[in-house]
Amino acid sequence: MSHRRGLVILAITALLWSSSGVLIKSVAWNPMAIASARGLVAALTIFFLSGGLKGTFRIRELCLAHYLAGLSLAFLSFFFIAAMKYAAAANAIVLQYSAPVWVAFLAPFLLKERTGARDWVFILVICGGMVLFFVGGLSTKGFWGNIFAIASGFFFASQALCLRFLKNGSPASAMILGNALTFLVGLGFWGPPWPDWESVAYILALGVAQLGFSYYLYSLASPHVSSLELVMVTIIEPILSPLWVFWILGERPGPFALAGGMVVLSGVILWGFGKAHPKLGALKIAKG
Repeated sequence: MSHRRGLVILAITALLWSSSGVLIKSVAWNPMAIASARGLVAALTIFFLSGGLKGTFRIRELCLAHYLAGLSLAFLSFFFIAAMKYAAAANAIVLQYSAPVWVAFLAPFLLKERTGARDWVFILVICGGMVLFFVGGLSTKGFWGNIFAIASGFFFASQALCLRFLKNGSPASAMILGNALTFLVGLGFWGPPWPDWESVAYILALGVAQLGFSYYLYSLASPHVSSLELVMVTIIEPILSPLWVFWILGERPGPFALAGGMVVLSGVILWGFGKAHPKLGALKIAKG
């Protein structure tokens, strides 16, 4: 697979991920149970897309990076769904995309990828945007939803870094393992009030399309792009997801969420653009 095709696949992945907000908001069940049920359907979807019993998933061939990527995915799922339930969709989605900040901190130590002075400037800008989410009299419920969203960003970054270690292995196996772990950990939260048939249909859509097929595509692209690209290209998700929620459910982001979102998204996009064009005069800072 070419690098360009990998980027296109990442863009399609982000488009599928963007349906999470409106689907999760439409399920009448507790967040841990939703994550668990979605994980079960997603694990089965990726397993069959990867060839089923004749595919590449072999328990004995799993390495530490597979387990770490799987754990990261499981934590990502739980924290993200909790954020979607306890914070506005715009907050949850945009704060999850603090992931490039975590990658910048961790990649030099784990992947030997140097983070330059320009990167740290944009990190400060992005963190400034995140601060806007905590002003304006947010309720305790909204506050913890934002904390969950930031945690999901950390585990999103951790997952991307682990997948880069598996570029010559089987990234899809890590996705299967992570979703299976999500299912098992959340199984204890299954219980009444049970979701109605409409909510069951939304859970199936979440597991098959929004997570299963998208993570299969994500695993296909991961060996052919960098760790930063794994989290940067998918930036179109936070742009689309709150729009689906607003159009379908009528949930309007607050002014501080919009302001913080604009700062975070602008910072991340300019950061990525600067990576691609490091000699642009307006953005040029002494190389790190």
